[in-house]
Amino acid sequence: MSGRTSQDDQLKRGSGPENMSSLAKQRSFMEIFRVFEALKIPFWLDQGTLLGLVRDGQLLANDHDIDLGMWEEDYRQNRRQIIEMFKMEMAWLETFKPHQLSISALDGRSAMVNIAFYRRSAGKGKMACKKLYYPGTNRLADFLLRVAIFSGYAAGGWLEQLKPGGRLARILIGISKIFPAPLWRFLCYCAGRSQYLFKPAVMMAVPEHFFLNLQQITVDGLVLPVPFNAQAYLALKYGPDWQEPKDEWVFWKDDGAIINKHRLEGN
Repeated sequence: MSGRTSQDDQLKRGSGPENMSSLAKQRSFMEIFRVFEALKIPFWLDQGTLLGLVRDGQLLANDHDIDLGMWEEDYRQNRRQIIEMFKMEMAWLETFKPHQLSISALDGRSAMVNIAFYRRSAGKGKMACKKLYYPGTNRLADFLLRVAIFSGYAAGGWLEQLKPGGRLARILIGISKIFPAPLWRFLCYCAGRSQYLFKPAVMMAVPEHFFLNLQQITVDGLVLPVPFNAQAYLALKYGPDWQEPKDEWVFWKDDGAIINKHRLEGN
């Protein structure tokens, strides 16, 4: 399987336990890390998570999720096993997203984990591409998202555990018990998937060699896979001054890997 991590090529960065504990205590990340290691599925740190750990040796203080990447073909081939092996309680796997797998801890004790799917481009260039959806103002998309969230909570039986208050909440909990969980899961998938028909998107592309021979960083004893030549990868995405913190960053506009920025000019 392509994209194996090379034990011989490591980028070693030290950090104190305080820095790494912020990631090691993220239950959602540690659970998906366990599953991917058991299934021998290659993945890598990406986006702000990679930036924080390579540049600062810790997660970015203002980053509220954990970003990973993997080959789309690997996810399609192992989707059922990933879902079956993920055992963390009070966790919701958002399997309806066409561009990534997201894991949310509903008890609020762990950051969301987003695993982006990269696809090899056909023809010349040997690029790895991913689609990136970003917030829009479409009311139908917002409504479908709310339907998906409610249906997902209903399918998992989480509405009562979250203890929402008010009359409307009690009515919704009652409705959730009328239909079986498989029907709620189906509705969640359909509504969640359909929202992306109405959301704007851009395309990102990077040379695929960044993901073919993964390297590693070791932080507080935890060995983590990163793109080959992570510094060059970060410079491509965040600019030559990537080591300098930025006050503002809009991921669907400022990322240097976006190849169709002209689509944003009218926004």
